[in-house]
Amino acid sequence: MNSLEEYKSFIDDLVSVSHSVVADWVVENGFPDTKENQIKNEFVKSLSPHQKEVLSTLILEAKESGVHDTLAYLSEQQCNNDLKIIKGNHQLPIEPFGTEMNYDFVVRIEEDEWPSL
Repeated sequence: MNSLEEYKSFIDDLVSVSHSVVADWVVENGFPDTKENQIKNEFVKSLSPHQKEVLSTLILEAKESGVHDTLAYLSEQQCNNDLKIIKGNHQLPIEPFGTEMNYDFVVRIEEDEWPSL
């Protein structure tokens, strides 16, 4: 795999891990049945299906926002402070598509294709 493919893989891996099992629990059967989750499950059960969908979306967006903000920080550090990210045996390129990593992440979350170079 070359450095551009490693970059794409890095971003796509973050898209994969940005999924939220907590958001799924809200709209499905609730949190695991433990004493610690009792209050959460009572709250979730009190919500209408529509309210559960809204809450699930908010949770997912919060997780995606955390990944986005981390990538924005890493991009800034790459450009301004000489941060190097190594994946496999390759240094990841800096803005290979002319956009920051956080932008590339958002585009891939939206399921857009990688641009051609």
